[in-house]
Amino acid sequence: MQDIYVVGVGMTPFGKFRDKTIKDMTGDAVAAALSDAGVTADRIDGAFFSNAVQGHMEGQHMIRGEIALREMGIQGIPVVNVENACASASTGFKLAVDFLKAGNGDCCLAVGAEKMYSDDRALMFSAFDSGWDVSNGEEVAQRLADLGAGVEEPEGSKSPKPYSVFMDVYAGFARLHMKTFGTTQEQFAAVAAKNHAHSAHNPLAQYRDSMSVDQVLAAPPITYPLTLPMCAPISDGAAGT
Repeated sequence: MQDIYVVGVGMTPFGKFRDKTIKDMTGDAVAAALSDAGVTADRIDGAFFSNAVQGHMEGQHMIRGEIALREMGIQGIPVVNVENACASASTGFKLAVDFLKAGNGDCCLAVGAEKMYSDDRALMFSAFDSGWDVSNGEEVAQRLADLGAGVEEPEGSKSPKPYSVFMDVYAGFARLHMKTFGTTQEQFAAVAAKNHAHSAHNPLAQYRDSMSVDQVLAAPPITYPLTLPMCAPISDGAAGT
């Protein structure tokens, strides 16, 4: 088994970019990765393009990677499109490693890109609705949310604004943890505060403001025990290697 090396990486800022397309962000990430590696696009023998929601958001259900990569002249090589929900990018990276280990080429590209933000909030939040078995989605969602049954939800701890149904699922897991191990909302908030402290030093992070535990707890509620800074934001961005 030969050694495999990551010789270059590239990443765009993450955020809400109305003026950026999947092609734009893919091109920026790939160009940065190639520059970091000191190689040109014609050295790439294969590519794995990871994306979960472009079909839902834009109707581009097929050949997403072929279209995004040909904008920068990468074509005439095997391009594999990878969709594996939140694990799409890590799966694409693993497949690129396997491509090289199999001797199919000397240089392989793994790139992931998502364009999730939209002014159409119903479309945006419904992008997550197929993250489970859609044939009985309501039943599955209720079963997962019920994991936290028995933990009282304080009055005013649920957002009146639309949010992803998965926040109810994650809140159910959190309440199960509270019920099983005695975990407190303050301890969850401490994790969020730690992560926000890290983001303050990352120029590519979507949010770069440090937050204290008290600030996390005082933020607008989503669904108990989660407040807004505890939840992953809707985001646009890309990364490649």
